[in-house]
Amino acid sequence: MKIDVVGCMCTWTKLLSTSYIINDEILFDAPQGTFKTLFADYDLTKINYIILSHFHSDHFTDIHLVMDYIYHHCKGKKIIIIAPKGCKERLISLFKIVEVSYLEEALKDMYEIVECENNKIIKLGQYKIKCYKMLHGSVESFGFKIEQNGLIAGFSGDTAMCNNVRKIISKSKIAFVDASNIEKNNKHLCVEEIVSLKEEFTNCKIYPVHMSIYSVEKLKELGIHTPSQGDIVELN
Repeated sequence: MKIDVVGCMCTWTKLLSTSYIINDEILFDAPQGTFKTLFADYDLTKINYIILSHFHSDHFTDIHLVMDYIYHHCKGKKIIIIAPKGCKERLISLFKIVEVSYLEEALKDMYEIVECENNKIIKLGQYKIKCYKMLHGSVESFGFKIEQNGLIAGFSGDTAMCNNVRKIISKSKIAFVDASNIEKNNKHLCVEEIVSLKEEFTNCKIYPVHMSIYSVEKLKELGIHTPSQGDIVELN
């Protein structure tokens, strides 16, 4: 499994927010400002599946640009979107705001939306994807395990500490885990909790992501490896 780290920071930084492309064909989140990099550095015609962890702007608001590109360059293609409930309605609202309402027709012809539920398993081609409801304030946010040929990569999405964080990491060989904060709260994991998770789950390689300028400095001070925008992580 090949995981391209399109971005790995949070909103309040100069770098791209967290997003991935898996095996060239799964796009995981489409944060604001990401499309220029996706367009320049990746082949979006290879995308077959899209995962949206939740509907905050730093995970969602460039999705119409991705969908528009695919619509114009991949006529007849069918794309599966995995997302929390209400995705269709939010997409239609977004299309109207940015004046690409013609993409509503594409929703019928090119895109199929599969809604997330806690512990739901979605089988797509060679992948088995399991959804986990996370703790992100009052927002419905999901993390995922993606399995291919017995290899499992975990993605926490945005979350504070909860049982599902541990469930994802415990079953994964590698995991990309929210590390936004310095102090504990009910929206994001903090550096101290990343250290604790690394000590608890020694069989999983944990990559801190969704980092702030403060958390990335603290992680580096502690000698914890942090991915960089544009990195490629191989799972084999």
